[in-house]
Amino acid sequence: MKFNRKRALTPREIRILSLFGLAALIVLSVWVGANIWLSRTVPGGGGFFSGWAGARSFLFDRIQPYSGTVASQVQQLVYGRSARPGENPYILTTPFFLLPVYFPFALIADPAIARGLWMFFAEAALLATALLILRLIEWQPRRFFLIAFFLLSIFSFYPAVSFIEGSPAAFLGLLYFCILWAYYFEQDELAGALLVFSLFLWGAGFLFLILLFSRIILERRARVLAGFGMTLSILLVISFLIFPGGNWIYPFLTANLAAIRSGFGVTTSSIFVRLWPIYGPRITQSVTVFALIMLLYEWYRARHTDFRRFIWVACLTLAVTPLIGFPTEMSSLVVLFPGLALIFAATAERWRAGYWLAVMLFLIVLAFPWSLFVRGLLFREQIAQDLLFLFYPVFTIAGLYWTRWWFIRPPRTWLDHVRSIHN
Repeated sequence: MKFNRKRALTPREIRILSLFGLAALIVLSVWVGANIWLSRTVPGGGGFFSGWAGARSFLFDRIQPYSGTVASQVQQLVYGRSARPGENPYILTTPFFLLPVYFPFALIADPAIARGLWMFFAEAALLATALLILRLIEWQPRRFFLIAFFLLSIFSFYPAVSFIEGSPAAFLGLLYFCILWAYYFEQDELAGALLVFSLFLWGAGFLFLILLFSRIILERRARVLAGFGMTLSILLVISFLIFPGGNWIYPFLTANLAAIRSGFGVTTSSIFVRLWPIYGPRITQSVTVFALIMLLYEWYRARHTDFRRFIWVACLTLAVTPLIGFPTEMSSLVVLFPGLALIFAATAERWRAGYWLAVMLFLIVLAFPWSLFVRGLLFREQIAQDLLFLFYPVFTIAGLYWTRWWFIRPPRTWLDHVRSIHN
């Protein structure tokens, strides 16, 4: 029996591959170096430092990671002093069984280098999210728009804020859509395991998790729940071995309670009260009730529909979450980014001049938030900050509903009708 031997690479092919490898290495080095430079230059990073300092305190000093000592260390790194009223107290709220995510970064003593590497991985995660959502909705945009979409995922305002702050929200966005990908391709155990890691920052997508668990129960996908339960059990056992007696549970709960009581974060109630002092509370209640009714209606309609509509409902759920009244950080809004792909896809594919219209929407998403940020910075206007918070979820919800019919039920054009006759 003869076997075909694999053809050896020619010297020219080896040189080309070597050049590609060298170019990739240079690009990655410059990318990482730029992030480390930003980390040293631009203040912030408390979202990362809370986990990094907690992990280092536990690993090297055997200090309770949820203690006030760790929070004070983070405040010194971010503010150069203790936090004042209205500022983020940077209390660690990550459950201990997920804290090992920070252990590799905790081995780096220089906070600027550790933060720069975290920023690099967060940017890579958001690029991966952009690619994954395009695959899930089966949209292949033109090359120039594909490149522009990837650039938007890095250089638009909300991702930039998330990177600078060191928020884990960029990783959560990738995690959410990896769960959807695994669920769609019936990799149920993998989807369940990934669900455990979504508890890393549960407030950013708790409605998304409720939607997903309701779908799992409705479709009786027990293997997803089994994967979730097994992964959670393993991580809990490991955490009890690392931290004997489970002595992290009570400090973790008190830390979360203290973070809630601190009052840090943006709420729709505070925004509406500032904009309309008399009617603000009623407007807040009305928005919350309307948003929840809208979500329940869409969840009900999406019970037995195809997965394409479920993705649309998932993006809508993530966009509605910041508007229902719970405190939300600006850096957490980055999880709304995949919804833009649905808006751009439906806009570009359903109209004759769709790509030009999609380009206009692209420019609005890119330029308008930055202009609000600069205006708020120059003129110290609180209204600019309030509008900046409201813009992303409102734009995403409006865009999703504007393209709802075409995305969920693409209209049959005359050309589609002719093709169906000939087929």
